[in-house]
Amino acid sequence: MLKLGKSQKCKILREKDFGVFVGNEGEEGVLLPIRQVPKGKKVGDEITVFVYKDSRDRLIATTRKPYMEVGEIAKLRVNDVNAIGAFMDIGLEKDILLPHREMRYALKKDMEVEVYLYIDKTERLAASMYTKKKEDARHISQEEVNTSRYEKCAEQIERILEEKFAGHIPYTDKTVDPEQVKRDFGVSKAAFKKAIGKLLKEKKIKITKTAIFKLYHEKDE
Repeated sequence: MLKLGKSQKCKILREKDFGVFVGNEGEEGVLLPIRQVPKGKKVGDEITVFVYKDSRDRLIATTRKPYMEVGEIAKLRVNDVNAIGAFMDIGLEKDILLPHREMRYALKKDMEVEVYLYIDKTERLAASMYTKKKEDARHISQEEVNTSRYEKCAEQIERILEEKFAGHIPYTDKTVDPEQVKRDFGVSKAAFKKAIGKLLKEKKIKITKTAIFKLYHEKDE
């Protein structure tokens, strides 16, 4: 069974007009919406997904890489605040709730705070400003938070570049429109540029004047 709040490898079990169901052999599977299905993927193929719950409390899969997973600490931005709590940008289509009772102090829109991601009593993903780890609480510096975030973003872009675009996109981090980046990779242009820089430094991609190509090494084959 696929785990809530975690990225995991699984298989495409069956196809529908609105998407595919992913999971392990013998399972009912979790829906991966059609817009998230990498080009060329078919039943039986392996795929990496993150599982969360949609607005109707149904399990749903995504190929996007969130900024954090269950059990991790990261710095997230506040997208909105209301009577229920603060809604945190985790890099997915749906924000994560940080309930008022889990706040150490009052929050406002656009603030960035360090939070811990967990599964609450209602089996939903939620954030807390109080560390719920069993081991001693640990402080994460701004540099560590940024490094972790960019690493996840780079991994997401590299995976989507290969799975959805067959290792090639007809634009670069300098020429692409911000909305195109959001549609294709689910991240901002600023995050895209930093992630592309990281992948280039690690020699995982090649950039020309008009395109970006994934570089394949022997270990990738």
